[in-house]
Amino acid sequence: MKLSDVLKEFYRLKFGQEFAREARRLEEVFLFFLFSDYFGLPNPYKLLFLEVYPELLEEFHAWHRRVGLNHSPLDWIRCC
Repeated sequence: MKLSDVLKEFYRLKFGQEFAREARRLEEVFLFFLFSDYFGLPNPYKLLFLEVYPELLEEFHAWHRRVGLNHSPLDWIRCC
């Protein structure tokens, strides 16, 4: 085993969970902006996000399951 492999594994063990947690938080913020219309908040990026809605249905499904909702909270998105 090379020293670089040992250092990479050490780095992954020490900081990997923190990076994964931050990535998950940023993903949830992104999803919140995507679906902010549901919450009645104005979203200046609404038209830009229309292109990515089809790509993110699986991510949306994982999000609403993670927050404890068995079915989609949005009437116009049927993912389950």
